[in-house]
Amino acid sequence: MAQTNYIDLLSNVPDLICEIDDLEKICYANSFHKHRLGYEAHEILGRSVDEFFHPDDRNELRTKMSYLRIPGSETKGIWRIAHKNGNFLTFECRGKLTADSDGNKRIIVIARDISEDLSSDFKLHSKSNIKNQSAQELHYQSFFELKMSQFEFLQLKFAFDEHAVITITDRNGVITYANDRFCEISMYLKSELIGNNHRLLNSGFHSPEFFERMYNMIQNGHVWKGEIRNRAKDGSIYWVNATIVPLRSIDGSINRFVALHTLITRTIESEEKVIQLLREKELLLQEVHHRIKNNLFSVFSLLKMQASYSSDLHLKEQFDEAAGRLRSMMALYDRLYRSENPNEIDLKEYIPNLVRQILSTYTKDIKFNFFLDIPIIVKPDIANNLGIILNELICNSVKHSFLKNNSGQIKITLEKEDNKIIFFYSDDGEPLPDSYSLQNVETGFGIKLMNLLVQQLKGNVKVIPGQSVQFHLSFPF
Repeated sequence: MAQTNYIDLLSNVPDLICEIDDLEKICYANSFHKHRLGYEAHEILGRSVDEFFHPDDRNELRTKMSYLRIPGSETKGIWRIAHKNGNFLTFECRGKLTADSDGNKRIIVIARDISEDLSSDFKLHSKSNIKNQSAQELHYQSFFELKMSQFEFLQLKFAFDEHAVITITDRNGVITYANDRFCEISMYLKSELIGNNHRLLNSGFHSPEFFERMYNMIQNGHVWKGEIRNRAKDGSIYWVNATIVPLRSIDGSINRFVALHTLITRTIESEEKVIQLLREKELLLQEVHHRIKNNLFSVFSLLKMQASYSSDLHLKEQFDEAAGRLRSMMALYDRLYRSENPNEIDLKEYIPNLVRQILSTYTKDIKFNFFLDIPIIVKPDIANNLGIILNELICNSVKHSFLKNNSGQIKITLEKEDNKIIFFYSDDGEPLPDSYSLQNVETGFGIKLMNLLVQQLKGNVKVIPGQSVQFHLSFPF
């Protein structure tokens, strides 16, 4: 009696209901098949289910049925089913795998006719002229558009799944969907993720305030973007660049959140490695600078000590001059180390500092005037050559021009003309001898050194004998 009532109940359901056995043969079909498709029961039972489906839909049907492996698993799709008169109607089908009392697998299929819905939707939204189109043409066009939409959606979903880690949560943050890539990266099964929340992945790296700000933004309808450090099931750490988007229902209320994550673990690890290498490089440079500076100062001190203990005035003078040249190199090195760009030296800063250091070693009161309107940036080798030349010029001024005076004044002017730098040095001391010449082979080491440095600069120098020191140097910039 109960079985009869059950069959009567299914017969009155306005949907196709059938049962498929483990051989994929139809073993039950409700009476709605006759009402909607025109088939008698004996025309359906025992036949393969795909005989009634459109040939173009059978491969997709087979694929979907292959997913039904575990009792309770479900699948769904929109397919065309043949009417007895040869036409095809469109049905939204749902299949669920069950087992009978003997343990045999059965598939229960419920199919709802949506042909008229498709035709109505097409009439409402199509911009083309449909007055001369038949209902059958409308049906096929609507079905085609629906299938294309499904296909495009699946293609987009495939692209997203290949690239991104995707999860969907409800308004309370409970995970309702996780793609395969999320499972792969987090090492959790879908069954472990669905119904849980993202706190399962919390690595402890971010503060509670970090997540509080995130939740406040998305709960108020704003998109949140940021980098998150997560912990996988095996305890390993991974980084993602996350974008969390609130989704709204038709009434405008937020009911879900979609999280798109891009794996950036290698990028973060590379950045951390670069930062560590930069720190190590900085420490190494500091140590090298410290050692070089100490060594230069030690040599400078030894030269000055030797000069102070030497009873030979000529040797004392030679040691002092050597110490002065080293001092110029020390000033340049210190400037290079402190510069943000070690390949560029600003003469507007370098020369005044160097002159003050040189003059501080002499007891005489020598004033210094420096004229340079604009910054002139040169390479370190040019600055070094100019520094040593300047040291020799000041040393000669103190030794010769101001020999009889305890005070004096020197002037330095720098100009840039086209592709040349003009360097002019003068003092107000004793005039140069009439026989003075930079090319004199009997000149001292300092003058010979200046000539060598001028040649390295590819410059030209002019000195006027019989007048106070006027050293005029020009070289290509």
